[in-house]
Amino acid sequence: MIPTPRLAGFAFLGVLVALAASFFPELEKVLWALDAFFVVLVAIDVLLARGTRLEAERAVPKILSVGRANTITLTIRNRSARPLDAAIVDDPLTDAAIDTALPMRTRLPARATVQITYEVTPKRRGERTFGAVTIRYPSILGLVARQESILLPETVEVYPDVHTARGLELLRRQGREDAKMGSLRVRGGDTEFERLRPYQIGDEIRHIDWRATARKDDLVVRQFQAESNQNVLFLLDAGRGMCGESESVSFLDHALNATLLTSDVALRGGDRAGLLVFDASPKTFLRPGAGLSTGRKITQLAASVEPSMEATDYAQATAFAKANVKGRSLFIVLTNLLEPRGARELAAALKGLLPNHLPLCVLLRDTEVEGLLQTPLGGRQTEGAYVRAAAAEHLLWREKILRDLRRSGVLVLDCAPKDLTPSLVKRFLEVKARRLL
Repeated sequence: MIPTPRLAGFAFLGVLVALAASFFPELEKVLWALDAFFVVLVAIDVLLARGTRLEAERAVPKILSVGRANTITLTIRNRSARPLDAAIVDDPLTDAAIDTALPMRTRLPARATVQITYEVTPKRRGERTFGAVTIRYPSILGLVARQESILLPETVEVYPDVHTARGLELLRRQGREDAKMGSLRVRGGDTEFERLRPYQIGDEIRHIDWRATARKDDLVVRQFQAESNQNVLFLLDAGRGMCGESESVSFLDHALNATLLTSDVALRGGDRAGLLVFDASPKTFLRPGAGLSTGRKITQLAASVEPSMEATDYAQATAFAKANVKGRSLFIVLTNLLEPRGARELAAALKGLLPNHLPLCVLLRDTEVEGLLQTPLGGRQTEGAYVRAAAAEHLLWREKILRDLRRSGVLVLDCAPKDLTPSLVKRFLEVKARRLL
């Protein structure tokens, strides 16, 4: 039982009477009577508050997505004959943020069931466990509060986010009426005919099928699809450069989210997708394969990937990839650059993939470093100037590496971590549509 503000008010009243009794001894009997009354009243209230009145259930997805709000539903049943004004708290997951203010307050009608929901955003992958649901409500007299803790142990898996709404919305904005995960196709050039469809604003005039247009008395265009059955290998850096965070989610998790959605797009378009995780040496390798079963394998491997503090060896990773993937492939390297030496090693490794393979270098921008350029000088102008100069130097050599890669024929995608998933999907579709592979 927990004292309430009402009980504290009664106690304060007793203190006032006790102070008055110290000056007026004739009030001592009143004080003793008042104290006895309060004790009896509290005892009665505690006795009436005893017993279990509530039942609770928790509905949670078995798999949660990192960096994404996941809805949790609590079902509370009030078995008592009186309504309760309850404050409800669920034991939080570790490495997760709750997007709803706690405790959640609600009124539980007599002998009724109430559902409440809240959202939790995991920040790390792995196995997580829920604990108890704790509910506090006032007693009949309101002098104490009854707190019931209902143990609801449940283990869930936190996976990378494989359902990025941004990416799908991006596909829809490209004018793809079939941009659903179950029927995702990639439009290509002018040689592989797929089907006829009604004209849409933005379609090229040369794609109009005039015979079909004459028959239907409405504009009809020829739609083409890109070549399928091609290799796409994701080379995921899990070294110390990926340990940083953006919006409380690690660079590695941002890269994993983009990898899973883009690989799913490739697989549903008929291509073969594979995964190589590396740091100082290759750690995990899945040879490019076709079908949704390959997508499940990539997801399972991605869920167990953790960043290390080892320096990344790009040359060893690309050499391993070339030795194990013989046919011409799109090699998508996802990484983050920390210093010029690592950038030069990355550039040399990617150039070594040409011309047998098509490398796409995906670099995550450190938005915090970029923000340092806007650091106000303030009173300590010398220190602020040094911070700005260091940030400018970092961005300068980074931009130099990007220009060097582009001039050598390497495709480059440079974006903020939060924009990585839709940007990578868009770039992949561009590569397929332009038949670069």
